[in-house]
Formats: sequence, C-alpha cells, structure tokens
Amino acid sequence: MMTFLKNGRHKVPLDRVPSLAKALEVDPAMLMRLARDQAVGATAAQAITEFFGTPVTQNKRGWLAEIRDASDNSDPRLTGCARAALRGIFGK
Repeated sequence: MMTFLKNGRHKVPLDRVPSLAKALEVDPAMLMRLARDQAVGATAAQAITEFFGTPVTQNKRGWLAEIRDASDNSDPRLTGCARAALRGIFGK
C-alpha cells in the first residue's frame, strides 16, 4: 500500500493523515497540505488556501502562541520595526 501512495497510484485518505504523519514522523500540517492538494486538485487547493490560509506546522503554531502571549492576545500589526526584529533573529 505504501508503494502505491509513494508512486501516486493511490491518494492518501485525508482522515488517515494524522496517523500516517505520526508513523512517518513528519509534520501533520505539511502532509495534510500535500494530501489535500492531491485529493482536490490544484485549482480547488488554491481556493482553499486563499480562504483558510496556509496550513500551519507545529513549529509555527509555537511561534504564533508566543506572539499571542507576548501581545496579551491583541492583534498586533506587523510594523517595519517588528519585521526587522523578527528577520534579525534569523540573520536576514
């Protein structure tokens, strides 16, 4: 079965993504994005992404949680100064 999935002969069932991601030790959001794109096609996947946004990985959820905590759950705008500070963390 894994060979069929790997070769694209069968689609990954969306309801199986969490358990498959755990078994493969990959981020479930990344695998869900790939499975969703395969299941619905490029045009529908693009529409879903435009509406709901890009699936967020566990690591990015951690960053978002920290931003929410640091801002007391406000909705801070990404200013030029904040952008520069954030990019500085990554040496950009």
